[in-house]
Amino acid sequence: MADKRAPTRVLLLLTGVFVNGGIQRFNHTLLAALSELDVECEVLSMHDPIHSTAQSIFGSSTRIRGFSGSRWQFLKCALGNILGKRYDWILIGHINLLVFSIAASLLRPFSRTRAVLIAHGIEVWNRIGRLRGLAFMRLYQTLCVSSYTRRRILEQVPGIDKDRVTIFPNCLCSTWTGLQPAAMRASPNAPFILSVSRLERGERYKGIVTVIEAMSQLDDLSIHYNIVGHGNDVAFLREVAARCGIAKRVHFLQGISDAELVNMYTRCEAFVLPSGKEGFGIVFLEAMYFGAPVIAAAEKGTLDVVQDGETGLLVRFGDSMAIKRAIERLKADADLRDHLRTRARSTVVGDGEFTFSLFTRRTAGIFSRNENHAA
Repeated sequence: MADKRAPTRVLLLLTGVFVNGGIQRFNHTLLAALSELDVECEVLSMHDPIHSTAQSIFGSSTRIRGFSGSRWQFLKCALGNILGKRYDWILIGHINLLVFSIAASLLRPFSRTRAVLIAHGIEVWNRIGRLRGLAFMRLYQTLCVSSYTRRRILEQVPGIDKDRVTIFPNCLCSTWTGLQPAAMRASPNAPFILSVSRLERGERYKGIVTVIEAMSQLDDLSIHYNIVGHGNDVAFLREVAARCGIAKRVHFLQGISDAELVNMYTRCEAFVLPSGKEGFGIVFLEAMYFGAPVIAAAEKGTLDVVQDGETGLLVRFGDSMAIKRAIERLKADADLRDHLRTRARSTVVGDGEFTFSLFTRRTAGIFSRNENHAA
């Protein structure tokens, strides 16, 4: 009788799992998918707390160690693991960890460990450089969350094997599908549009200012604007709303639970995030699942998620008048709203391309490609 094959052993070097952010949500979803496969995961997470027991949600085969932001301690532990333990795979969660991971792996020249980089977006779109380019050439595979990210890598690393740079889209995490809406603690009863975003000075490309400007041009003065998020740019955005004369109709909401956010997704006239630099846009999937018509900018990774006239409306980045027209078009055309809702939701339920079940099968496919290659 043949011996039972040992489970695949994976070392994941991540920037975070439980802290907030798009990359962290991807990492959380990836671990959830791996927990459903025959995989033993050892996770080193730079920015998660040292003493965290939340990893138990992924099952006993996943062990997570946080380093509370200490880069030195994280790298020291990662080096010890790469040199002292046997892994079938190393999954590298951010390009800033790429050169270190490849260099450490080269210290074990006879190791059969395969290294994979997950490329999300803006962090790989520019300035890959010669050293990182050489590290890319040593990767078994690069997983790109969007076609734009893949194209930017191929443009910067021309000698790389294109078959080893693949599109690996994100999905709606399964934790969202079981949520029920909860009443908002403080929310206007008037119709509103919704944005969910970090509100940082360095991320004004998200397009929140443009939405405020569009709001000020609407003929319907009953529409409000709910902005869910926090950051160091809130004061500036409040000033923009005041200058546009709509301060009383723009609401900055912080400390919102996921269930409260579901409430807003289901009630809003439209979810609007006309960002110019989305690597993918997980938040669009959340809006689509809960029935919010989407308005987005026709830019970068967003184009893989939102199809104009089918799963949302696309506008030119920075064009407040185009956003105004899109909002008014949605409000006036019930058939269009229903069409967008139906088509968008089909991508995140059942056999849709952004479902957790398909994401899990794609994840399993990474390891099966390794077995086929070895054979």
